[in-house]
Amino acid sequence: MAYQHTPSVSLYRVNTALSPYRVIDLTAEIGGLATMVLAGLGAEVIRVEPPNGHPTRRRGPMLRGDGASSLYWAQMNAGKQSVTLDLEDEADRERLRLLCETADFLFESDAPGVMASRGLDYDDLHERVPQLIYVSITPFGQTGPKSMWAASDLIGHVSGGLSSLCGDPDRAPLRPSVEQAYNITALNAGSAAMLALHARHLTGRGQRIDVSMQAAMANTLGNARLYWEMDGIITERAGGARAFANRATRIIYPCANGYVAFVRVPASMIRLHQWMTAEGADPQFDAQRWAGVAIAGDNLPTDEEISELEAEIEAFFRARDAQALYESGQGFNVMICPVNTMQDIVDSPQLAARAFFTEVDDPALGRLRVPGAPLKMSATPWRSGPAPTLGQHNNQILPALTAIPDTQEADHDR
Repeated sequence: MAYQHTPSVSLYRVNTALSPYRVIDLTAEIGGLATMVLAGLGAEVIRVEPPNGHPTRRRGPMLRGDGASSLYWAQMNAGKQSVTLDLEDEADRERLRLLCETADFLFESDAPGVMASRGLDYDDLHERVPQLIYVSITPFGQTGPKSMWAASDLIGHVSGGLSSLCGDPDRAPLRPSVEQAYNITALNAGSAAMLALHARHLTGRGQRIDVSMQAAMANTLGNARLYWEMDGIITERAGGARAFANRATRIIYPCANGYVAFVRVPASMIRLHQWMTAEGADPQFDAQRWAGVAIAGDNLPTDEEISELEAEIEAFFRARDAQALYESGQGFNVMICPVNTMQDIVDSPQLAARAFFTEVDDPALGRLRVPGAPLKMSATPWRSGPAPTLGQHNNQILPALTAIPDTQEADHDR
């Protein structure tokens, strides 16, 4: 079959970054953010759902107590379309193949072998649609001894090493409270898809992208991994501190109305002393000495000296609220910032000034204020839109699926 894509012009603007491209979304929670970002960038993202709906339609929190008003679904599927296909039925599998002939990307997150058992694997589709970029997102990748293992977001954190660094050193490791493993993996998948699109501009052909959640998380560990590789040092959990190999420097401090993050590095100690003096706090620590103390290595201060210093800093912060500390600290070039709560994020003047939150008319939930663009593009702006109702675009998309004659000229990378 030759390759052709006639975009649906009514559902996205031509001045968006990815407006010529169509994405087929077969992902579970592990990949939903990737296709949501592509939809925001203007791609036509078609969420293929089973006839009874995608499982995350029933995931809380719910706007109402009806089990059918998922705010998670509304956010993670913003700007997408929905068609229903039963992939256990061969006729619907053929409809998906025909849909792929009109598409540029396919994202899926089934276990290795599942798509092949349906005749929908990369090898099955590549011969038919050689320009298709096929993105597979799994916990451990398509190969290796754990490739067939199932895993949740929690397993992503622990298998990738991040949980070993989260929590207090005298307690068990912790999982970050939101799905960072799923989301970091999804962003890796979306970035890889854009690289494959660039390669397709050069070669005219798509490729298979194999994304491993474990590998994506292992890539976030930064210096913790390097300390082991270079020096054989296992970085320890440090709670509200910043770990440097087997040393830790406190970062999180309580203040009058919450918490602030203060980076206690040598270069900041003289400025901190000046700031505290200007505020009438009469600091007792020797700023010049602390400015010459390394944050790791030899000749570190004793635990008693560190405790005395941190007691002074904590008393100063506890007497002031977070925003006052943030604003006054900036005047002395001190690295300090409030630890924002979710309410702080919603009420943030900075995010409001950048129009981060936007309002959409959701066909199922009504008018919603939702997170919007994480980035600004001057010529091709972000596109916000509601999540689709189940099968909302069946009548628009499915009847148009017909075989494309081999004699038609390929039309790709418009």
